[in-house]
Amino acid sequence: MNIDEPELLELIAEGEGRGMEFKRGLPRDERLARTLCAFANTRGGLLFIGVNDNGSLYGVSQPRSVMADIRRVAREWIEHPLRVETTTVRCGDLAVVVARIAASRRRPHRALRRSGDEEIVVRIGSSNRVARGATLDALNNGASRSGSRSSLEAQILAWVDQRTRLSRTPGGDASPALFSQAHNVGVQRARRAFVRLERDGLLVGHGKGTKRIYCRP
Repeated sequence: MNIDEPELLELIAEGEGRGMEFKRGLPRDERLARTLCAFANTRGGLLFIGVNDNGSLYGVSQPRSVMADIRRVAREWIEHPLRVETTTVRCGDLAVVVARIAASRRRPHRALRRSGDEEIVVRIGSSNRVARGATLDALNNGASRSGSRSSLEAQILAWVDQRTRLSRTPGGDASPALFSQAHNVGVQRARRAFVRLERDGLLVGHGKGTKRIYCRP
């Protein structure tokens, strides 16, 4: 993604809307995930970090760190994970980070929450809102046509089978935390996939919270 200073200023002058959002600083992971998810579930968009709501430039002090955090959230806080393009544009002494999120063919994507819940979020005007009614139906109908389990879910099922066979602990010791460590997957993302597989009857869990252990039925 190549954006120079004149193009950046031209884009910002258009103001926030369905395809653009301005943030003075990087939002917390949960809020950032909602924005990335909303763009991916709708028509895609651009996220600008270091720009005030009124379009004036504020800048970021550590653009590389900001870009890395955006890509991390796109991997760990969204199901299915997103690929996000990021770049830094210099405007005088200020740096602005731009993230481009494409409209996804794998939608609906779900933004994860710290509570363990998940939301299907879409972009409506300049805001991110939970999909409901006909919008939600349309997204889910699109997903049902693609059908099969995600690669992460298939990987978890195979790993649980193997872990249960090798474990000396009755019932095994397969947990989202162990899977996260073994496969370099964000623990929040892993936990939501385990819960989804349990909900669909493909895993059985016992124990509470982070100590919950899973095995095959």
